[in-house]
Amino acid sequence: MEEESPDALGPGTLLGPWRLTGRGGRGTYGVVYRAVRAGPEEGEEVALKLALHPRDERFEREAQLLSRIRHPGVPRLLDQGEWCGGMWNLPYPYLVMEWVEGMPLYEWGRLSSPNSRQVLQVLARLSGALEATHGAKGLHRDVKGDNVLVGPGGQVWLMDFGCGTYAGAKALTEGPLAPGTRPYRSPQALRHLWAQRKEGRAYEAGTGDDIYALGVTAYRLVTGEYPPPGTDLEAKQARRNAARWVRAPAHALNRRVSVELSGFIERMLADAPGKRGEAHAWAKVLEQAAAGAVMAADLPLNGPVDHSAPTIPVLSPFGTAPPWRGLALIIPAGVVLLAYLLVALSARYIPDGALKPVADAGQEDAGRVGLADAAVETVPIARLEHVEERNSWQSVALDMPKEPLKGQKRAPCRPKGEVEISRACWVQVGTVSPPCGNDWFEWKGFCYVPVIARERPNTSDEP
Repeated sequence: MEEESPDALGPGTLLGPWRLTGRGGRGTYGVVYRAVRAGPEEGEEVALKLALHPRDERFEREAQLLSRIRHPGVPRLLDQGEWCGGMWNLPYPYLVMEWVEGMPLYEWGRLSSPNSRQVLQVLARLSGALEATHGAKGLHRDVKGDNVLVGPGGQVWLMDFGCGTYAGAKALTEGPLAPGTRPYRSPQALRHLWAQRKEGRAYEAGTGDDIYALGVTAYRLVTGEYPPPGTDLEAKQARRNAARWVRAPAHALNRRVSVELSGFIERMLADAPGKRGEAHAWAKVLEQAAAGAVMAADLPLNGPVDHSAPTIPVLSPFGTAPPWRGLALIIPAGVVLLAYLLVALSARYIPDGALKPVADAGQEDAGRVGLADAAVETVPIARLEHVEERNSWQSVALDMPKEPLKGQKRAPCRPKGEVEISRACWVQVGTVSPPCGNDWFEWKGFCYVPVIARERPNTSDEP
């Protein structure tokens, strides 16, 4: 026993009142075993998570956090203890939780070919688990597909709170960033990492970081790709007119994604934490959206994509690029109508103020980096656009231009719904009122998007 390693224990090994029956998996800080309570009458199988490092205080912190959360989407904490072993017979903490059977989220997406309605349901249940976590003044800090299981009956569990924390918890490690996985880090976390690369002051994570990671998880699930990094760490060092990564909406990369779901994901990925909303509101909004979604939401996401489709708008993640140069102009007017419908549908479920942030339960800590593996086959994630840096473009809305934009449809604006402004055609964005954000134009108390001029078909016969 004294020479056994915590990640190499065999079936039958006793850890307190628990007898190991098999192995479940291994993470950065611990290994998960299947176990049952030792005795003449064995009970249900449980998950026993054993630390890989002796006296790892993360396990006590995880136990404290789990003990505060009561939600069907978070495995219940049943017991905790210590196993003494290894070369020096040191104490290794362990946690015992209910065992749940499910498929990792991205694998579920690849094998089950879900539709937008089912994804909305999954996101609603994940939001509910985060609502319970945030309500307990806690943070998960590592929301990602690898830490989500989907059961055969549609159950959804948020797993692995090893990186989590709660208000008042002791800081365990030094470094500028909280634990997490790099592609899921918020723009604020990445900017802090760059700003504190020398001093190393700890980043104070908040509920907005979990919501951003949920948005990355959803984007990855429906497109098969990660969105571009939330920020350019070396933006201040880059020359002017530098190339910048821009994010295409999920519907732009996979046309089978409903515009409503795509709009929700964009909201979660908002640069400003205050615009991402809070978990309890998302749980309601997403559940209502799943119940009331149109038939297009029942289209499987893994079907073939029309690669001949025209280019559609790509969005700048921070508003550092000029608004119009970040858009591809060779698109039909129907795409603008699509944007209009996206906003209108989203507004149907997200009333003003419904997604206001709650007080953050921040806590400093150090981080880890990793990537999820499974992917959905679809089109590439983003493109590198050559755009002019314009640091002054940080407004809460775009002023209506006095002249038509390049590629914009000019008057007369005949189809119903088009509005003529300064000899150009525009579409009002539902009932959205200012501030309009960095992607819409404000005029007389309402928000507008431009109508793109449709190219006239070539009527001449080919030789």
